[in-house]
Amino acid sequence: MSFLIHIKRLYSSEFVKFSAVLLSSNAIAQIIAFAAYPIITRLYGPEIFGVFTFFLSIVSILTLFSTGRYELAIVLPDSERKASALFYLSIFLTVCVSLFFFIILNIFGKNILELFHQEQLASLLPYLPFYLLLWGVWQTLNYYFIRQKRFYNLSSYNIIQSITGSGMKCFLGFKGFLSLGLVWGQLLGQFLATSISVIFGRSALKNLKRLNKSEISIVAKTYSNFPKFQLFNSLLNTLAGNLPVLLLSLYFEMGKIGQLSLALALGLTPVILFSKSVQQVLFSKLSEKVQNKEKILNDCFMFCKMCLLFILPFFIIFMFVPDNFFTILFGAKWIGVGFYFKCMLPWLFLVVLHASLDFIPDIFFKQKTAMKIEIFYVTIRIIALFLGIYLRNFDLAVVLFCGVSALMMAVKLTWYFRIAKKYEYSL
Repeated sequence: MSFLIHIKRLYSSEFVKFSAVLLSSNAIAQIIAFAAYPIITRLYGPEIFGVFTFFLSIVSILTLFSTGRYELAIVLPDSERKASALFYLSIFLTVCVSLFFFIILNIFGKNILELFHQEQLASLLPYLPFYLLLWGVWQTLNYYFIRQKRFYNLSSYNIIQSITGSGMKCFLGFKGFLSLGLVWGQLLGQFLATSISVIFGRSALKNLKRLNKSEISIVAKTYSNFPKFQLFNSLLNTLAGNLPVLLLSLYFEMGKIGQLSLALALGLTPVILFSKSVQQVLFSKLSEKVQNKEKILNDCFMFCKMCLLFILPFFIIFMFVPDNFFTILFGAKWIGVGFYFKCMLPWLFLVVLHASLDFIPDIFFKQKTAMKIEIFYVTIRIIALFLGIYLRNFDLAVVLFCGVSALMMAVKLTWYFRIAKKYEYSL
């Protein structure tokens, strides 16, 4: 009975209100993206899709350096002056890192291509600095909007990026720009979404305090755990998530990588977007509770219970979808997508729980321990993939990767609850 009463209270709370805004926008964005996939997969073959995903895997790792992860700390300070200083620090680092990679690619671009043994990347690498700049700016804005509880700005970004990105990929594919259509579509979607979010969020940005160099220096030292440990932790986490594409592309054909990439896009992308939506609201709510010395463990338990009740059934249903459904939907070239998608489902459900609560080590400054866990996580994922590579079995590599990933999600989730429990004992 108390559980039902808690749910009623939850539905009238700020948490549900803001979560509903972000989840509905992500749902719309995903519907648009999924509606475009049957067109995109018929315009761009698995090989082109594989090269594009390989490029995005590299980009997703390098974007972490754009801000030094200082943008995560914007939500935490108890004063707007410190939050503003962290905002300016993140933007400054983004510009510097983007410029650095622009220079590096112009000088050592050919050597980098030889390192990866992927000549197809030659036409894509020049766009990497622009990705870093757009992503760093948006991540900084994202966490400042979270602090200001401007979740409508975050929702508009999701929808605009999906509409423009998917639309341009289809349009450029029809026009015959097959080698660059995916990249241009992605870039244009991010640029327009970020620009419109800035326009819509002008009133929130007016709350930024005047640039103060001494204050920036102070917050850089105060929150130094973020570049010291959280950066490396995030680097390991992102590397772990992109390992299948990065490693397997060196030993297997790009067609296989393209099929796996589509399965990852179908499963991991909506899961991450959902988790990110919930995480943004929970991060704001629970960090505020910790500042006020309030309990948080019950909120974490309630979230997990609701996921078991309302989300787990969908994952179970997907397990029984026939493999040929994916082939009919995306075309005959994508015959392996259904198998890879089903292999990921147990791992993906645990990602929903884990990614929604992965800010807990940041609130309690446990980044160093989190980093050690990530090192072990990456290590066992590499071992799993190399076992499949050694046996020259692509499918086995994917199955082992998903298995150890699910196991580590459960371990990390257990640790998050232990942190919250220890905090409540100290109150």
